[in-house]
Amino acid sequence: MRLKVSGKKNQKGFSLVELIVAVAIFLIITSIILVKHSEFSGTLLIENLAYDIALSVRKAQVFGLSVREFTAGSNEFNVGYGVHFDSASNNTYIFFADRNRNEKYDDSSEILEIFTLRKGNIVSEFCGTLSNGTEKCSPSDISFLDIVFERPNPDAIIKSNLSGDEYASSKITVTSPQGTQWNINIVLTGQISVQK
Repeated sequence: MRLKVSGKKNQKGFSLVELIVAVAIFLIITSIILVKHSEFSGTLLIENLAYDIALSVRKAQVFGLSVREFTAGSNEFNVGYGVHFDSASNNTYIFFADRNRNEKYDDSSEILEIFTLRKGNIVSEFCGTLSNGTEKCSPSDISFLDIVFERPNPDAIIKSNLSGDEYASSKITVTSPQGTQWNINIVLTGQISVQK
């Protein structure tokens, strides 16, 4: 006995239209994920950079308040430590030892470490706020900013290229290539905070 198959033949697989629609949906979802991942990575990198700079300032504070020899065998214990920002180089900052205790960065003999900002991130601005509330920012008002800590005073010493200015606080702004900004705030009393 023969079985008769009635109706259409069994069709297996996708038609060309179904395949094109499936590939298009896959491409759209993949591109959205990649774009969002790139934005997330950029935001995460600039946030980490802000915290790294804050940690460098904290390191200067700890080194400056402790009895630490400048280099092994140098017998230089009475040294301040600080962080130097320069508007001429917005993709680096310097961790330095204030060997002559003049409360500022002088030259390469004081450099302990140079930090280079990567992935297009920059120090877009740094400001010092005077005790009367006037804010002086780079690059229009000041060209460099030094934040120094020296024993036995736990307060931050904030200086710029303008002599005679005594700053009550400072703010360093870092910016990503996408325009995301984070601020590192340092108060005269030594408090360090990071804000978006």
